Amino acid sequence: MVRAPRKQAESSIYHVMIRGAGRQFIFYDNADRTRFLSILREALDSYEGVLICWCLMDNHVHLLLMVEFEELSRMMQTVESAYATYFNKRHDRVGHLFQGRFRSEPVDTESYLLSVVRYIHRNPVKEGLSPTCRYRWSSYQEYVDGPKDDALVSRDWLLSVFGSVTEFERFHSQDDRDAALHVGIEGGSRCLSPEQVREIADAVLDGVRVEDVPSLSRARRNAALRTLRAARLSVRQIERLTGVSRGIISRV
Repeated sequence: MVRAPRKQAESSIYHVMIRGAGRQFIFYDNADRTRFLSILREALDSYEGVLICWCLMDNHVHLLLMVEFEELSRMMQTVESAYATYFNKRHDRVGHLFQGRFRSEPVDTESYLLSVVRYIHRNPVKEGLSPTCRYRWSSYQEYVDGPKDDALVSRDWLLSVFGSVTEFERFHSQDDRDAALHVGIEGGSRCLSPEQVREIADAVLDGVRVEDVPSLSRARRNAALRTLRAARLSVRQIERLTGVSRGIISRV
């Protein structure tokens, strides 16, 4: 199938989204998240990109970037390749980590820019990972708590658009009424972190590694899937954890 060409932003600002293949987790713990951010920081330096805001979810990532169009794909390919190599080695897995090519949307108006910022920072609230926008693995706290030595974002530039930190917080307290404008990525319905899901799976699978479930014989695979369902994990959580399609999980 022919891929549609990427749309170029006049502003050089893009809402970039990457997610795990088959909706699998791409972060198992905080060490994974920390490494991803380190790789992202190096890529921003190499490709002269500016990060406006970011959020790491269980199985996907949102980034709002200012970068030249010619460098966007090279930068994201660098990030994805380096992180996938790290992740596969650390967790003893093989195969693709990310689903297809990353997705990007040009952000060319101020109103859309503000909507995307709020959408990204409210994503953990929407998906039950945090009761407020003060989610550890997003840029929200970098804006409201002041600059830090290890800050990733260009804080002053975005706050100049809002006018003040107070207005920034007020704007985020409102629901994102323009959510339908954004490229959606499905999230989980049960409030469990990837670490908690993994701990449950390891406890009930009795020595079977979750990474090995797809390659088991059909009978053993189905038995493992039934065990995970009996542990009250959702179809979506099992799909993300094992890579087995939700259709198979729903049928066993």
